[in-house]
Amino acid sequence: MYLWHRYMGLTAAVFVVILAATGLTLNHTEALGLDSRMINSSTLLDWYGITLPKDPVGFTVADHWIRQLGQQLYFDEQEIQDDTGRLIGVARLDDIVVIALQEQLLLTTLTGQLIECLGSAEGVPAGMRAIASNDNSLLVLAAHGTYITDSDFMEWQEISAPAVNWSGPTDIPASLYQRLAPAYLGSVLSTERVILDIHSGRILGPWGVYIMDIAAVLFILLAAAGIWLWAKRYR
Repeated sequence: MYLWHRYMGLTAAVFVVILAATGLTLNHTEALGLDSRMINSSTLLDWYGITLPKDPVGFTVADHWIRQLGQQLYFDEQEIQDDTGRLIGVARLDDIVVIALQEQLLLTTLTGQLIECLGSAEGVPAGMRAIASNDNSLLVLAAHGTYITDSDFMEWQEISAPAVNWSGPTDIPASLYQRLAPAYLGSVLSTERVILDIHSGRILGPWGVYIMDIAAVLFILLAAAGIWLWAKRYR
């Protein structure tokens, strides 16, 4: 039993160090900024299977590209919002670029600076399918009809479907698509997630979880063996 206890202790020490180090780090996630520190290592990105999305959605307006890769939204090569709904279309009203997502409108300057987000609380029609600009007014094709608003976006009125050119997607040039690779790939995988996966064993896939389960059983056996040996010594 002494021999087995020794070998179990040596084996368990590896897992104890891993769990202690990762657990201690995760306890200070906010202080260390682990949730905002993104991984750029190509090895880790490949390990997680993170690649550029195929067939990204792209729209052009005022000589600029509005593109969506995964859940990230880009104005040219500048990310303006993440965790977004599906990109519907874009339009220009004077010096404002209107970007339509499934449930909201984003207003930006012509350089991509975010001005405001408008949603249902501001009267934006539900179930947007397309947008267009006409005489400095914004037209929205929604689930229950076509609506129009002016550049102040204060009032929405339902109208008969007009003959306008609705904003449609455009194929993104390969050169622009590849230039987005560093920005996109460097914004998907956080340091916190990697440390969490190491802590749980998921960094190694399904088998990693089983390895950590075995380690937990090993800890229990080690504790039981230690108690048994201590009790035998002082019996």
